[in-house]
Amino acid sequence: MGVGSGQGAARQRVSIDTARAAPGGGKTRGDTPGGKLTRKQQAENTRLKLAETALRLFADRGYDNVAVDDICREAGVSKGTFYVHFASKDQVVVDELLALDRSYLDALPELGDIETAIGRLEALGRYSLRHISGLGKGYIKAAYSSQMAPGRGHSPLASRDRASHLITLRLVREAQESGELRRDLPAEEIALALTRATRGIVIEWCLTDGGFDLEKAGGPMLAILMDGLRARKGDTPPGETATPAPKRRG
Repeated sequence: MGVGSGQGAARQRVSIDTARAAPGGGKTRGDTPGGKLTRKQQAENTRLKLAETALRLFADRGYDNVAVDDICREAGVSKGTFYVHFASKDQVVVDELLALDRSYLDALPELGDIETAIGRLEALGRYSLRHISGLGKGYIKAAYSSQMAPGRGHSPLASRDRASHLITLRLVREAQESGELRRDLPAEEIALALTRATRGIVIEWCLTDGGFDLEKAGGPMLAILMDGLRARKGDTPPGETATPAPKRRG
């Protein structure tokens, strides 16, 4: 699930073409004072250019309609160069979405300003939807298409070790410890349910070809989820036995 600019990880990166056209000499990313790039900087720029080219083609044509040869031709590099940086076109998609997770870490200071733990969880959900929307429906469609193709195994995007899931889990535990969130369900189960709900509305957004405002539609969904997860009288943590109410004397 995530508070920020509304631009996804791909949008936040400086494009090669934009950098060249920028005022001040049209330097590429990583230019040294002498105007020469180190090999490491050249490799970084090449990888960035390949990623941006691939994501643009995926969004425009659809993931299945883009081959590595198409990416290389558009980027102006050899096929061998592509495989120096990426094992497959699938890795481009996975790396870009996993890079989005790093923005969740940037959101933590802002979340800390929110008074309640439940409020922080809800804000994290809105943040996530805002950033996904910023990536654009074309790219998100291509990303999901690549990960759900026939014969595709377990996607790293569903890993519970992702930063997005771990931050959600941390906030759930904080909410349980503060007494705001029900404790009769394990924190892991709640965090997973929130992650799956967020993913579900993103898939519906893709299926309707971006037919609704993702962040705006996510607001009521998150509010309903938070309301259902609020602590209730008599909630008992898993493994504990509730203390029976004292009997009234006749």
